Amino acid sequence: MNDLSEYYEVIDAVNDEYSTELYILNENEFLGSPIKEQYDTKYENYINHILSISIFEFKNECIQIATEISEINISAYVNVRSTLASKTVSFYSNRNSMTLTYKYSGSTFDSSYKPTATVKKLNNTNYFSMSSYSGSFKNSNKTYSVVAKGKIYTPSGVVSNKSFTVNFNL
Repeated sequence: MNDLSEYYEVIDAVNDEYSTELYILNENEFLGSPIKEQYDTKYENYINHILSISIFEFKNECIQIATEISEINISAYVNVRSTLASKTVSFYSNRNSMTLTYKYSGSTFDSSYKPTATVKKLNNTNYFSMSSYSGSFKNSNKTYSVVAKGKIYTPSGVVSNKSFTVNFNL
C-alpha cells in the first residue's frame, strides 16, 4: 500500500492543535462506510485519492474541517395556525439540512411534546452523518436547541465525535 505517513503527520498535528478526531479510514471502516460508493467500493481508490491531494491542500482541508462553525441559530416562523409544524434549515456550509418537527402554542414551543430532529446530507463528498441527538427547551420555551452528534465524511478522511448545535427560535 502507498505511504500515507506524511498525511498521518498532518492529521496528528491538526488533531493536536484543534482538539479534533480526524482520521483516515482503515479498510474495514471504509467497507462499512457510506463513502465507499464514491470510490467504487475499492479501498485502494480511496487511498489513491488521498495520495493525489498535495500535503498543503490536505492540511488546509483538515484545518477547514476542524474549524467549521458548529452552532447555528434559526428562527422557525410558522404562517399557518397549526399546533404541529416543522422547519428545515441547512447547516455545515449547506452540506446538510436538519428538519425539526415540533408543536407550539402561540409564540412558545409546547414542552409537553418532544420535538424530533432528522439530518439529511445535501453533499455526497463532504457531509455530516448524525448518529444521535439531544434537545432542550431554552429561553422560556421560545428556543429549542438540538445538539447533533456524529461523524463528518470527507474525501480526505473522517472526523468522529463531531457535534453541531442548531437553535430553533419561535
